[in-house]
Amino acid sequence: MVTTFNGTYRTARAPPPLVPLPFALDARTHSARVHVVTERASMPECAAKCRARGVSYTFCVQTKKLATVPHTSARRRRRRHRRRARAPTMGGTKNKSDAANADAASGDAGAGANSAKKQKVAIPSGPIAQTPCARRAEAAMGAKTFKAIAWNIAGMRSFAEKHMEKLAGMIASEDPDCVCLEEHKLQASHVDAMTETLRKTFPQYKTVHFAVSTVKKGYSGVMVMCKASMVGKKGVQTSLDAMFGAKPKTEPTETKTYDGPKLLAISEGLDGGYVDEGRVLTLEYESFYVVMAYVPNSGQDLKRLDYRIDEWERDMRAHLAHLESKGKPVLYIGDLNVAHLDADIWNVGAPHIKKSAGTTPRERETFGVMLEKNAFVDAFRNFHADATGWFSFWSQRAGNRPVNKGLRLDYTLASKSLFGESGLRVVDAFILDKVMGSDHAPVGMTLALPN
Repeated sequence: MVTTFNGTYRTARAPPPLVPLPFALDARTHSARVHVVTERASMPECAAKCRARGVSYTFCVQTKKLATVPHTSARRRRRRHRRRARAPTMGGTKNKSDAANADAASGDAGAGANSAKKQKVAIPSGPIAQTPCARRAEAAMGAKTFKAIAWNIAGMRSFAEKHMEKLAGMIASEDPDCVCLEEHKLQASHVDAMTETLRKTFPQYKTVHFAVSTVKKGYSGVMVMCKASMVGKKGVQTSLDAMFGAKPKTEPTETKTYDGPKLLAISEGLDGGYVDEGRVLTLEYESFYVVMAYVPNSGQDLKRLDYRIDEWERDMRAHLAHLESKGKPVLYIGDLNVAHLDADIWNVGAPHIKKSAGTTPRERETFGVMLEKNAFVDAFRNFHADATGWFSFWSQRAGNRPVNKGLRLDYTLASKSLFGESGLRVVDAFILDKVMGSDHAPVGMTLALPN
Protein backbone atom coordinates (compact mmCIF):
# COMPACT_ATOMS: atom_id res chain seq x y z
CA MET A 1 0.00 0.00 0.00
CA VAL A 2 1.33 3.44 -0.95
CA THR A 3 -0.01 6.95 -0.61
CA THR A 4 -1.38 8.62 -3.72
CA PHE A 5 -0.58 12.25 -4.40
CA ASN A 6 -2.46 14.69 -6.55
CA GLY A 7 -1.92 18.07 -4.95
CA THR A 8 -3.07 16.77 -1.55
CA TYR A 9 -2.70 13.59 0.46
CA ARG A 10 -5.43 11.04 -0.21
CA THR A 11 -6.30 7.57 0.95
CA ALA A 12 -3.88 4.70 0.43
CA ARG A 13 -4.36 2.31 -2.50
CA ALA A 14 -2.51 -0.63 -4.03
CA PRO A 15 0.10 0.42 -6.67
CA PRO A 16 -0.38 -0.61 -10.31
CA PRO A 17 1.61 -3.71 -11.30
CA LEU A 18 3.37 -1.97 -14.21
CA VAL A 19 6.16 0.65 -14.46
CA PRO A 20 8.85 -0.74 -12.15
CA LEU A 21 10.65 1.81 -10.00
CA PRO A 22 14.42 2.34 -10.46
CA PHE A 23 14.94 1.97 -6.67
CA ALA A 24 13.90 -0.30 -3.84
CA LEU A 25 10.59 0.49 -2.12
CA ASP A 26 10.45 -1.43 1.13
CA ALA A 27 7.50 -1.78 3.50
CA ARG A 28 8.82 0.86 5.88
CA THR A 29 9.08 3.62 3.31
CA HIS A 30 5.57 4.92 3.99
CA SER A 31 5.38 4.20 7.69
CA ALA A 32 8.61 5.03 9.52
CA ARG A 33 11.19 6.83 7.39
CA VAL A 34 11.93 8.50 4.05
CA HIS A 35 13.67 6.29 1.47
CA VAL A 36 16.34 8.30 -0.36
CA VAL A 37 16.82 7.55 -4.03
CA THR A 38 20.35 6.69 -5.21
CA GLU A 39 21.96 7.88 -8.43
CA ARG A 40 20.95 4.68 -10.26
CA ALA A 41 18.59 6.62 -12.49
CA SER A 42 18.02 10.19 -13.61
CA MET A 43 15.77 12.43 -11.54
CA PRO A 44 13.20 13.05 -14.28
CA GLU A 45 12.88 9.32 -14.82
CA CYS A 46 12.44 8.67 -11.09
CA ALA A 47 9.83 11.43 -10.79
CA ALA A 48 7.88 10.17 -13.78
CA LYS A 49 7.83 6.60 -12.54
CA CYS A 50 6.85 7.72 -9.04
CA ARG A 51 3.88 9.58 -10.47
CA ALA A 52 2.97 6.56 -12.54
CA ARG A 53 3.05 4.35 -9.48
CA GLY A 54 1.16 6.92 -7.36
CA VAL A 55 4.09 7.31 -4.95
CA SER A 56 4.40 10.67 -3.16
CA TYR A 57 7.88 12.15 -3.57
CA THR A 58 9.99 15.22 -2.88
CA PHE A 59 13.20 16.53 -4.47
CA CYS A 60 16.12 18.00 -2.52
CA VAL A 61 17.96 20.70 -4.47
CA GLN A 62 21.09 20.56 -2.28
CA THR A 63 21.66 16.80 -2.36
CA LYS A 64 20.24 16.37 -5.87
CA LYS A 65 18.30 13.37 -4.62
CA LEU A 66 14.69 12.39 -4.81
CA ALA A 67 12.92 10.79 -1.85
CA THR A 68 9.57 9.18 -1.31
CA VAL A 69 7.42 10.88 1.35
CA PRO A 70 5.58 8.95 4.05
CA HIS A 71 2.06 9.76 5.18
CA THR A 72 1.64 12.66 7.61
CA SER A 73 0.83 10.34 10.53
CA ALA A 74 3.97 8.35 9.74
CA ARG A 75 6.01 11.54 9.92
CA ARG A 76 4.58 12.27 13.34
CA ARG A 77 5.52 8.77 14.50
CA ARG A 78 9.02 9.20 13.14
CA ARG A 79 9.52 12.50 14.99
CA ARG A 80 8.22 10.91 18.18
CA HIS A 81 10.68 8.02 17.79
CA ARG A 82 13.52 10.47 17.26
CA ARG A 83 12.62 12.46 20.39
CA ARG A 84 12.56 9.27 22.43
CA ALA A 85 15.91 8.22 20.96
CA ARG A 86 17.44 11.56 21.96
CA ALA A 87 15.99 11.41 25.51
CA PRO A 88 18.81 10.86 28.06
CA THR A 89 18.94 7.40 29.57
CA MET A 90 20.53 6.45 32.86
CA GLY A 91 22.26 3.18 33.58
CA GLY A 92 21.12 1.68 30.28
CA THR A 93 17.41 2.12 31.07
CA LYS A 94 15.06 2.63 28.13
CA ASN A 95 12.82 5.42 29.44
CA LYS A 96 12.42 7.97 32.22
CA SER A 97 10.33 5.77 34.44
CA ASP A 98 12.95 3.02 34.21
CA ALA A 99 15.64 5.58 34.99
CA ALA A 100 13.72 6.82 38.02
CA ASN A 101 13.31 3.23 39.21
CA ALA A 102 17.02 2.64 38.71
CA ASP A 103 17.82 5.74 40.78
CA ALA A 104 15.57 4.60 43.57
CA ALA A 105 17.08 1.13 43.51
CA SER A 106 20.66 2.40 43.56
CA GLY A 107 19.98 5.19 46.05
CA ASP A 108 21.38 7.84 43.71
CA ALA A 109 19.47 10.80 45.13
CA GLY A 110 21.14 13.41 42.96
CA ALA A 111 20.38 11.63 39.69
CA GLY A 112 16.83 10.96 40.87
CA ALA A 113 16.30 14.67 41.53
CA ASN A 114 17.51 15.57 38.03
CA SER A 115 15.20 12.98 36.50
CA ALA A 116 12.24 14.33 38.50
CA LYS A 117 12.87 17.85 37.24
CA LYS A 118 12.43 16.74 33.65
CA GLN A 119 9.10 15.07 34.26
CA LYS A 120 6.03 17.09 33.32
CA VAL A 121 3.66 18.09 36.12
CA ALA A 122 0.04 17.35 35.42
CA ILE A 123 -2.18 20.46 35.33
CA PRO A 124 -5.77 19.89 36.52
CA SER A 125 -8.18 20.07 33.60
CA GLY A 126 -11.58 19.88 35.28
CA PRO A 127 -13.17 21.79 38.17
CA ILE A 128 -10.98 22.05 41.28
CA ALA A 129 -12.49 20.14 44.20
CA GLN A 130 -12.85 21.86 47.55
CA THR A 131 -12.42 20.16 50.90
CA PRO A 132 -15.13 20.99 53.47
CA CYS A 133 -14.14 23.75 55.92
CA ALA A 134 -16.92 24.29 58.45
CA ARG A 135 -17.12 27.64 60.22
CA ARG A 136 -15.89 27.44 63.78
CA ALA A 137 -17.85 28.23 66.92
CA GLU A 138 -17.05 31.87 67.45
CA ALA A 139 -16.93 31.96 71.27
CA ALA A 140 -18.59 30.67 74.36
CA MET A 141 -22.27 31.44 74.73
CA GLY A 142 -22.80 35.07 75.63
CA ALA A 143 -19.18 36.15 75.07
CA LYS A 144 -18.49 39.27 73.05
CA THR A 145 -16.76 39.05 69.69
CA PHE A 146 -15.15 41.35 67.14
CA LYS A 147 -15.34 40.48 63.44
CA ALA A 148 -13.37 42.14 60.63
CA ILE A 149 -13.90 41.52 56.91
CA ALA A 150 -11.87 42.74 53.92
CA TRP A 151 -12.95 42.64 50.27
CA ASN A 152 -11.25 43.76 47.07
CA ILE A 153 -14.12 45.22 45.02
CA ALA A 154 -12.08 46.40 41.98
CA GLY A 155 -13.76 49.81 41.62
CA MET A 156 -16.21 51.43 44.05
CA ARG A 157 -18.39 53.38 41.62
CA SER A 158 -19.10 50.42 39.37
CA PHE A 159 -19.55 48.19 42.41
CA ALA A 160 -22.03 50.62 43.99
CA GLU A 161 -24.13 50.66 40.82
CA LYS A 162 -24.17 46.91 40.15
CA HIS A 163 -23.38 45.01 43.35
CA MET A 164 -24.26 47.09 46.40
CA GLU A 165 -26.92 44.53 47.30
CA LYS A 166 -24.18 41.87 47.47
CA LEU A 167 -22.36 43.95 50.07
CA ALA A 168 -25.62 44.52 51.94
CA GLY A 169 -26.36 40.80 51.92
CA MET A 170 -22.90 39.95 53.22
CA ILE A 171 -23.17 42.53 56.00
CA ALA A 172 -26.63 41.30 56.98
CA SER A 173 -25.38 37.72 57.13
CA GLU A 174 -22.04 38.25 58.88
CA ASP A 175 -22.73 41.44 60.88
CA PRO A 176 -19.05 42.49 60.97
CA ASP A 177 -17.81 45.19 63.33
CA CYS A 178 -15.40 46.46 60.70
CA VAL A 179 -15.52 46.25 56.88
CA CYS A 180 -12.60 47.17 54.63
CA LEU A 181 -13.10 47.63 50.87
CA GLU A 182 -9.93 47.60 48.80
CA GLU A 183 -9.08 48.95 45.36
CA HIS A 184 -11.98 51.38 45.40
CA LYS A 185 -10.19 53.60 42.79
CA LEU A 186 -11.91 56.80 43.97
CA GLN A 187 -10.40 60.27 43.84
CA ALA A 188 -10.62 62.76 46.68
CA SER A 189 -13.45 64.57 44.85
CA HIS A 190 -15.60 61.41 44.96
CA VAL A 191 -15.23 60.73 48.69
CA ASP A 192 -17.96 63.01 50.06
CA ALA A 193 -20.74 61.64 47.85
CA MET A 194 -19.72 58.01 48.41
CA THR A 195 -19.47 58.57 52.16
CA GLU A 196 -23.05 59.82 52.27
CA THR A 197 -24.23 56.89 50.16
CA LEU A 198 -22.62 54.40 52.51
CA ARG A 199 -23.97 56.13 55.61
CA LYS A 200 -27.48 56.00 54.18
CA THR A 201 -27.20 52.36 53.19
CA PHE A 202 -25.40 51.16 56.33
CA PRO A 203 -26.37 53.49 59.20
CA GLN A 204 -24.93 51.09 61.79
CA TYR A 205 -21.42 52.07 60.72
CA LYS A 206 -20.62 55.35 62.44
CA THR A 207 -17.11 55.78 61.07
CA VAL A 208 -16.34 55.85 57.34
CA HIS A 209 -12.77 56.60 56.28
CA PHE A 210 -11.16 56.67 52.82
CA ALA A 211 -7.51 56.57 51.77
CA VAL A 212 -7.13 57.56 48.11
CA SER A 213 -4.37 57.49 45.54
CA THR A 214 -2.92 60.89 44.66
CA VAL A 215 -0.33 59.66 42.14
CA LYS A 216 -2.74 58.22 39.60
CA LYS A 217 -6.46 58.57 38.91
CA GLY A 218 -8.68 55.50 39.14
CA TYR A 219 -6.03 53.56 41.01
CA SER A 220 -5.67 51.64 44.26
CA GLY A 221 -7.27 53.01 47.47
CA VAL A 222 -8.73 51.41 50.59
CA MET A 223 -11.64 52.43 52.82
CA VAL A 224 -13.10 51.21 56.08
CA MET A 225 -16.50 51.28 57.79
CA CYS A 226 -16.59 50.74 61.56
CA LYS A 227 -19.49 50.40 63.95
CA ALA A 228 -17.49 52.18 66.62
CA SER A 229 -17.30 55.98 66.62
CA MET A 230 -13.73 57.19 66.66
CA VAL A 231 -12.88 58.79 70.00
CA GLY A 232 -9.17 59.49 69.40
CA LYS A 233 -7.69 62.64 67.91
CA LYS A 234 -5.34 61.02 65.40
CA GLY A 235 -6.04 60.23 61.78
CA VAL A 236 -7.29 62.07 58.74
CA GLN A 237 -10.78 63.50 58.40
CA THR A 238 -13.21 61.38 56.43
CA SER A 239 -14.45 64.13 54.11
CA LEU A 240 -13.96 67.77 53.17
CA ASP A 241 -17.27 68.69 54.80
CA ALA A 242 -16.18 67.12 58.07
CA MET A 243 -12.81 68.86 57.80
CA PHE A 244 -14.52 72.24 57.96
CA GLY A 245 -17.00 71.23 60.62
CA ALA A 246 -20.10 70.84 58.43
CA LYS A 247 -22.73 68.33 59.45
CA PRO A 248 -23.61 65.40 57.18
CA LYS A 249 -26.30 66.19 54.63
CA THR A 250 -28.34 63.24 55.80
CA GLU A 251 -28.51 62.20 59.41
CA PRO A 252 -28.12 58.43 59.79
CA THR A 253 -31.01 56.37 61.05
CA GLU A 254 -30.90 55.61 64.76
CA THR A 255 -29.38 52.23 65.53
CA LYS A 256 -28.73 50.33 68.72
CA THR A 257 -25.80 51.45 70.81
CA TYR A 258 -22.53 49.77 69.90
CA ASP A 259 -20.92 48.07 72.87
CA GLY A 260 -17.86 46.64 71.16
CA PRO A 261 -14.21 47.68 71.42
CA LYS A 262 -13.52 51.41 71.37
CA LEU A 263 -11.91 52.81 68.24
CA LEU A 264 -9.17 55.22 69.27
CA ALA A 265 -7.60 56.32 65.97
CA ILE A 266 -7.23 55.71 62.24
CA SER A 267 -4.01 56.48 60.38
CA GLU A 268 -2.92 56.15 56.76
CA GLY A 269 0.28 54.72 55.33
CA LEU A 270 3.22 53.13 57.11
CA ASP A 271 4.49 55.30 59.96
CA GLY A 272 3.92 58.48 57.99
CA GLY A 273 5.05 57.19 54.56
CA TYR A 274 3.38 55.35 51.69
CA VAL A 275 0.29 57.57 51.66
CA ASP A 276 0.41 58.55 47.98
CA GLU A 277 -1.17 55.32 46.69
CA GLY A 278 -3.73 55.00 49.50
CA ARG A 279 -2.93 51.36 50.28
CA VAL A 280 -2.92 51.08 54.08
CA LEU A 281 -5.20 51.99 56.98
CA THR A 282 -4.22 51.23 60.58
CA LEU A 283 -7.04 51.13 63.12
CA GLU A 284 -6.14 51.39 66.78
CA TYR A 285 -8.65 49.79 69.14
CA GLU A 286 -8.31 49.83 72.90
CA SER A 287 -6.77 46.33 73.10
CA PHE A 288 -5.47 45.57 69.55
CA TYR A 289 -4.59 47.02 66.16
CA VAL A 290 -6.11 46.23 62.77
CA VAL A 291 -3.95 46.87 59.68
CA MET A 292 -5.93 46.74 56.44
CA ALA A 293 -3.86 46.75 53.27
CA TYR A 294 -3.94 46.44 49.52
CA VAL A 295 -0.37 45.32 48.78
CA PRO A 296 1.20 46.50 45.49
CA ASN A 297 1.04 44.03 42.63
CA SER A 298 4.40 43.23 41.06
CA GLY A 299 2.85 44.17 37.74
CA GLN A 300 3.17 43.06 34.16
CA ASP A 301 6.65 41.71 33.41
CA LEU A 302 7.31 42.00 37.18
CA LYS A 303 8.28 45.66 36.79
CA ARG A 304 7.50 46.46 40.46
CA LEU A 305 8.85 43.25 41.95
CA ASP A 306 12.03 44.86 43.31
CA TYR A 307 10.06 47.77 44.76
CA ARG A 308 7.62 45.43 46.42
CA ILE A 309 10.24 43.09 47.93
CA ASP A 310 13.03 45.52 48.76
CA GLU A 311 10.95 48.49 49.92
CA TRP A 312 7.29 47.78 50.59
CA GLU A 313 7.65 44.42 52.34
CA ARG A 314 10.62 45.66 54.37
CA ASP A 315 8.74 48.73 55.61
CA MET A 316 5.51 46.83 56.24
CA ARG A 317 7.39 44.38 58.47
CA ALA A 318 8.86 47.33 60.34
CA HIS A 319 5.40 48.89 60.72
CA LEU A 320 3.88 45.70 62.12
CA ALA A 321 6.80 45.27 64.52
CA HIS A 322 6.45 48.88 65.68
CA LEU A 323 2.77 48.37 66.47
CA GLU A 324 3.45 45.22 68.45
CA SER A 325 6.19 46.99 70.41
CA LYS A 326 3.46 49.21 71.89
CA GLY A 327 2.07 46.21 73.75
CA LYS A 328 -0.98 45.38 71.63
CA PRO A 329 -1.45 42.40 69.25
CA VAL A 330 -2.06 43.09 65.57
CA LEU A 331 -4.51 41.83 62.94
CA TYR A 332 -3.18 42.13 59.37
CA ILE A 333 -5.90 41.62 56.79
CA GLY A 334 -6.55 42.36 53.12
CA ASP A 335 -5.46 41.67 49.56
CA LEU A 336 -1.79 40.83 50.14
CA ASN A 337 -1.23 39.85 46.48
CA VAL A 338 0.72 36.65 47.09
CA ALA A 339 -0.11 32.95 46.97
CA HIS A 340 2.03 31.58 49.78
CA LEU A 341 1.63 27.81 49.64
CA ASP A 342 1.26 25.34 46.78
CA ALA A 343 -2.29 24.68 47.98
CA ASP A 344 -3.05 28.37 47.34
CA ILE A 345 -2.45 27.97 43.57
CA TRP A 346 -4.75 25.83 41.44
CA ASN A 347 -2.10 25.15 38.75
CA VAL A 348 1.07 25.33 40.78
CA GLY A 349 2.94 23.07 38.32
CA ALA A 350 2.37 25.33 35.30
CA PRO A 351 5.61 26.74 33.80
CA HIS A 352 4.43 30.37 33.95
CA ILE A 353 3.66 30.36 37.68
CA LYS A 354 7.21 31.24 38.74
CA LYS A 355 7.17 34.22 36.38
CA SER A 356 3.72 35.60 37.31
CA ALA A 357 2.98 38.41 39.76
CA GLY A 358 1.95 37.06 43.14
CA THR A 359 3.39 33.58 42.59
CA THR A 360 7.09 34.26 42.05
CA PRO A 361 9.48 32.44 44.41
CA ARG A 362 10.70 35.78 45.81
CA GLU A 363 7.20 36.92 46.78
CA ARG A 364 6.25 33.60 48.32
CA GLU A 365 9.50 33.34 50.27
CA THR A 366 9.25 36.93 51.51
CA PHE A 367 5.75 36.25 52.80
CA GLY A 368 7.10 33.31 54.79
CA VAL A 369 9.88 35.50 56.17
CA MET A 370 7.30 38.02 57.39
CA LEU A 371 5.31 35.30 59.15
CA GLU A 372 8.43 34.02 60.87
CA LYS A 373 10.20 37.26 61.82
CA ASN A 374 7.06 39.11 62.91
CA ALA A 375 5.60 36.06 64.67
CA PHE A 376 2.35 36.15 62.66
CA VAL A 377 -0.01 33.28 61.97
CA ASP A 378 -2.08 32.66 58.85
CA ALA A 379 -5.40 32.31 60.67
CA PHE A 380 -7.20 30.41 57.91
CA ARG A 381 -4.38 27.83 57.64
CA ASN A 382 -4.21 27.62 61.42
CA PHE A 383 -7.77 26.30 61.54
CA HIS A 384 -7.78 24.51 58.15
CA ALA A 385 -4.20 23.34 57.61
CA ASP A 386 -5.00 20.70 55.00
CA ALA A 387 -7.74 22.56 53.15
CA THR A 388 -7.50 22.45 49.35
CA GLY A 389 -9.52 24.24 46.70
CA TRP A 390 -9.99 27.37 48.84
CA PHE A 391 -9.15 30.46 46.83
CA SER A 392 -10.01 34.17 47.03
CA PHE A 393 -9.29 35.29 43.45
CA TRP A 394 -10.38 33.92 40.07
CA SER A 395 -9.56 35.31 36.64
CA GLN A 396 -12.72 36.73 35.07
CA ARG A 397 -11.07 36.90 31.66
CA ALA A 398 -10.45 33.14 31.72
CA GLY A 399 -13.85 32.38 33.28
CA ASN A 400 -12.20 30.44 36.09
CA ARG A 401 -14.63 31.01 38.95
CA PRO A 402 -17.30 28.46 37.92
CA VAL A 403 -14.63 25.75 37.84
CA ASN A 404 -12.84 27.07 40.95
CA LYS A 405 -9.47 27.62 39.29
CA GLY A 406 -8.11 30.36 41.48
CA LEU A 407 -5.46 31.74 43.81
CA ARG A 408 -5.57 32.63 47.49
CA LEU A 409 -4.31 36.21 47.45
CA ASP A 410 -6.35 37.60 50.36
CA TYR A 411 -5.33 36.80 53.93
CA THR A 412 -6.24 37.10 57.58
CA LEU A 413 -3.06 37.20 59.66
CA ALA A 414 -2.73 37.78 63.39
CA SER A 415 -0.08 37.98 66.09
CA LYS A 416 0.85 34.58 67.46
CA SER A 417 -0.20 35.74 70.94
CA LEU A 418 -3.84 35.77 69.74
CA PHE A 419 -4.01 31.99 69.41
CA GLY A 420 -4.28 31.02 73.05
CA GLU A 421 -7.00 29.14 74.89
CA SER A 422 -8.52 32.10 76.73
CA GLY A 423 -8.67 35.86 76.81
CA LEU A 424 -8.41 37.91 73.61
CA ARG A 425 -7.96 35.32 70.85
CA VAL A 426 -8.79 34.46 67.24
CA VAL A 427 -11.62 31.94 67.10
CA ASP A 428 -12.49 31.86 63.39
CA ALA A 429 -11.05 32.72 59.97
CA PHE A 430 -12.97 32.30 56.74
CA ILE A 431 -13.23 32.91 53.00
CA LEU A 432 -16.70 33.86 51.74
CA ASP A 433 -16.20 32.35 48.30
CA LYS A 434 -19.92 32.18 47.55
CA VAL A 435 -20.29 35.98 47.78
CA MET A 436 -20.25 37.41 44.24
CA GLY A 437 -19.71 40.93 42.96
CA SER A 438 -15.96 40.98 42.31
CA ASP A 439 -13.14 38.77 41.04
CA HIS A 440 -12.10 38.49 44.70
CA ALA A 441 -13.98 36.94 47.62
CA PRO A 442 -14.32 38.59 51.05
CA VAL A 443 -12.09 37.20 53.80
CA GLY A 444 -12.44 37.71 57.52
CA MET A 445 -11.63 36.68 61.05
CA THR A 446 -13.35 36.75 64.44
CA LEU A 447 -11.86 37.61 67.82
CA ALA A 448 -13.28 36.48 71.12
CA LEU A 449 -13.06 39.38 73.56
CA PRO A 450 -12.19 38.91 77.23
CA ASN A 451 -15.03 39.26 79.72
